[in-house]
Amino acid sequence: MNRRSKEFIEKNELLEKQFLSLPESTITGVVGLPGPGAGRTPPAELWSLHLSLIAWKELGGQVNRSELIISKKFTRDEFKQLKTKVKHESLVQFKVKIMKDSPFGDTRAQLICILDEPIDNELKAVLDKYKEPVELKHPEFGVLVFNKSINWFDGAISWMGSSVNISVSLDENGSPESSFNTLEALYKDSDGWSKKVTDYAVSNLLELKNDSWLRDGQEVVTASEFIGAMNLRSITVFPDGKFEFWHNDGDLFFGHSIEISGSLSKGLSHADIPG
Repeated sequence: MNRRSKEFIEKNELLEKQFLSLPESTITGVVGLPGPGAGRTPPAELWSLHLSLIAWKELGGQVNRSELIISKKFTRDEFKQLKTKVKHESLVQFKVKIMKDSPFGDTRAQLICILDEPIDNELKAVLDKYKEPVELKHPEFGVLVFNKSINWFDGAISWMGSSVNISVSLDENGSPESSFNTLEALYKDSDGWSKKVTDYAVSNLLELKNDSWLRDGQEVVTASEFIGAMNLRSITVFPDGKFEFWHNDGDLFFGHSIEISGSLSKGLSHADIPG
């Protein structure tokens, strides 16, 4: 177990102990995107809730715009029941225990139970504002729309004469500027990067195709045939100079994507065929 994982476990155990002595309270809140999720790390039997409120208030209190992270342990069936009651982009009312200065340095709440859907005009206004599309106009790459579920901007550019989707992620301060720098560097040498990407795909995946992915009676695929089948559909860029090129496989791998990734400083470093 690495140091970061150990620290997380220790803080979480301390948080669970602190919740024991706290009183219960009722809160109303706004669920954003992506809504409730859960995870489990074996050998643990229970699932841990992944849910945060983008705005919330205690009964009779004022609206708080800071994130509130909700925690609880569930069986899988209990989590399925929760998902029928708690939807993304909705108002909720919970009975909870609140820790305003948690061991993680933020505000967290332990879910006790889910109450009936609330009527709250203040939080409804917050939710309505949240649902409005957020657009960014880049001088070179046009208008991009913020994807709240995965925290990045989506758009499209002309790449080598074809329209290609782009996804521009945010840095730790919520800015896309550094990722745009990555995209600009790729775009200025689109010819060079396109060749590097397809050559790297051939070097790393052509043998796999011919060894394990030929259909019955199919002849060995050549490098030029492999490149011809690939069709770039999207580019994802990150603030540290990293990037991912995503391709349709042209049925080379029976519908899997072809992902080629790397960084501006180190070049291409990874090829995969995720499903």
